[in-house]
Amino acid sequence: MQGERFQSKLSSEMNAGTFKELCRFIPFLLSVFTYFVLAPQYSCPLWMKAFLKCLPILFLCTYILIHGRNKCTHSKIRKLIAGLLFSAAGDIFRMTSTQLYHFQGDSMFGLAHVFYIWMFGAKPLNLLAGFFLVIVGTIYLLFLNRCLWDQKPFQWTAYIYISLIGTTAWRASAGTLFNQHWSWIKLFGTIGGMLFIVSDFTYAVSMYCFPMYNSGLIAATYYAAQMLITLSVVNTKNKVIKK
Repeated sequence: MQGERFQSKLSSEMNAGTFKELCRFIPFLLSVFTYFVLAPQYSCPLWMKAFLKCLPILFLCTYILIHGRNKCTHSKIRKLIAGLLFSAAGDIFRMTSTQLYHFQGDSMFGLAHVFYIWMFGAKPLNLLAGFFLVIVGTIYLLFLNRCLWDQKPFQWTAYIYISLIGTTAWRASAGTLFNQHWSWIKLFGTIGGMLFIVSDFTYAVSMYCFPMYNSGLIAATYYAAQMLITLSVVNTKNKVIKK
């Protein structure tokens, strides 16, 4: 009975803490809402669209600097902020580049994923989760391969980028996927990694295969992925175990 009361109290404290943490994302959420309202307007200049696109990421950086210093190591903070800033640079390049394939933007996002992989680290290794994501990535590549076959200059770049996204998802989900012991905070990181796959798959299909007219889906999953990964990393010491 006492054990059940303790678990109930611990669960309520966790839920209250999570709600409080989510409230701190209000500036980020408002900036995302502003982007969805103003950016699609034809009267909105290109520089303003680029600014609105990267503004939520800058708010995430501010959140980390204010609330993350006492919750995770300085090393993780630096890597997370570096990944976010490279993502913001990628947003600017993709929004303002006149080149068809936005190579500069993809390069910036590739560097962002390198920092995310470095941040999540190699423990726990969880090879089973890695094998599962290799299968997902193979299906992903088989679908895109026919679209990329005639675009040789960008084919290998796309393959490298997809590999980086898959590795990010693997390291983000290593603590929860096929794991009997997991925490809600780590689950946020897992969902964030998977949303990165959804966002970039939709973007790649729209860019290389056929227009999907789902820019809203791309942006929504992208912002949700960044927020959940940030939330999971900043709160790494909040380890409430589920069995």
